[in-house]
Amino acid sequence: MPCVTEDPPAYRPKCENPLYLAFFPYLVNFSPAPDSAKLSTSSAIKPDRFIVYTSPPSALRLSHDIPSDSLTASICESEKTRASIVKNSTSAIRSFFSFSKASPNRLIYITAGIAFDAASPKPFGGPKAHPGYAEFEGTTVALLLHYLVEASFKRYWTYRGREALDFVVGCVNQARELQYAGNADILNELMLKGMKKAGHIPWNASVTIPDALRHRQETRSDEAISEVQFTPRLGPAKKPV
Repeated sequence: MPCVTEDPPAYRPKCENPLYLAFFPYLVNFSPAPDSAKLSTSSAIKPDRFIVYTSPPSALRLSHDIPSDSLTASICESEKTRASIVKNSTSAIRSFFSFSKASPNRLIYITAGIAFDAASPKPFGGPKAHPGYAEFEGTTVALLLHYLVEASFKRYWTYRGREALDFVVGCVNQARELQYAGNADILNELMLKGMKKAGHIPWNASVTIPDALRHRQETRSDEAISEVQFTPRLGPAKKPV
């Protein structure tokens, strides 16, 4: 005999007191919603998950790419320890900043002013009440730069995603691009924002920018100030007689 399945009976409340049903009439004919109508219980925010890999992550390191004149994250198999990767990457950023007239410390604060935002990717972003960058407790510029580099690499080593690394690289490149653009007001605002969010100056007190951290205008390169040269128009070639 074939198996016959029946729909489950509609749910009815155990208490059928008329007064109870008068206040809750919708319970009389209530039946479970089909699976297609149920709300998804999965969160829109993807939680961090630890994944076990059989092979180690690629040995990435930050370096100054000369052809493009930008900071990049590239594979460097010669690096043997994570400590050396962080150290050499930190040195690469300082070297990259040293080509401008502004102090590298100023550009590091500007980088922090760009990166330290609740909307930034982890490990720097997060809830506005307690974003990731709030974990930084260092009191010097050197420790601030070390935090930016080490935190992004730890994120890469743990989850294999390059988002944090590429984000820091982008912030560093943007800081130097803004320096060469020469808008002192924007640069000062970002630098003070970085100093405040790093906890190096108070939020509400008036601050005088020390001379070592003041804006230095870049000298425009010969290529930037060179005018377009027009070659004289040649007349039609004379035909041989």
